[in-house]
Amino acid sequence: EIAQCLVGSEMCIRDRYHYLLQNKHRCKMEHALNSISYIITGHVFRSKIEYSPHGDVNLLNMDAISTTGLVHLCKDDCKKVVAKDMKNDEIIKPNDILFKAKGLTNNAVVVSSIPENATVTSSCHIIRINDNRYLPEYICTWLNSIAAKKYFSMNSGQITGTTIANVSKATLEALKVPLIPLKQQKLIAGIEECTKQIKELHLIIAEKRFILSQAIIKQELQKY
Repeated sequence: EIAQCLVGSEMCIRDRYHYLLQNKHRCKMEHALNSISYIITGHVFRSKIEYSPHGDVNLLNMDAISTTGLVHLCKDDCKKVVAKDMKNDEIIKPNDILFKAKGLTNNAVVVSSIPENATVTSSCHIIRINDNRYLPEYICTWLNSIAAKKYFSMNSGQITGTTIANVSKATLEALKVPLIPLKQQKLIAGIEECTKQIKELHLIIAEKRFILSQAIIKQELQKY
């Protein structure tokens, strides 16, 4: 019953989410991402990454941002490294958007909290919104939308011999973002966050079902 309820909720949320995003043609204005934000490529390590418990920088593990929406990052999500040439702009701040530019999935997250002096590698772009007409959570949702994915697919170069997309900084900068009322931006961002939580609950339920089924099988086998 819980699973059926979750499926129904997810369908309602998804329908509302797609309706809001697909009706972007009603928006009279849209802006290129680089005109409403400051985009920084993650730190470029000129040589092999030097891991050290006494390192001066917290390097973020890419697995920690494999989801979407808001993320709360802690020290366990980072590894200490030595990076004496790191620039101040490369240090991740709360409300920054992290966009995975390389890989099978080019997803974005909004950083809610993060350890001090943390950064990412150059496979990720840091997007810092500087226009108060836009919410970081809304921009993040737009980056994860079907429309944005199609844009990236059409404009991103492909690494020779692979299917791994490489979204360049220039491609990201040119992405058009519709300007809608802040109230609608909050609604859209909230819908994506709810959808993420529902997916996480689905995974938990599936895991519990597996554990339960294995326990039942073990109990039945012990009868013989």
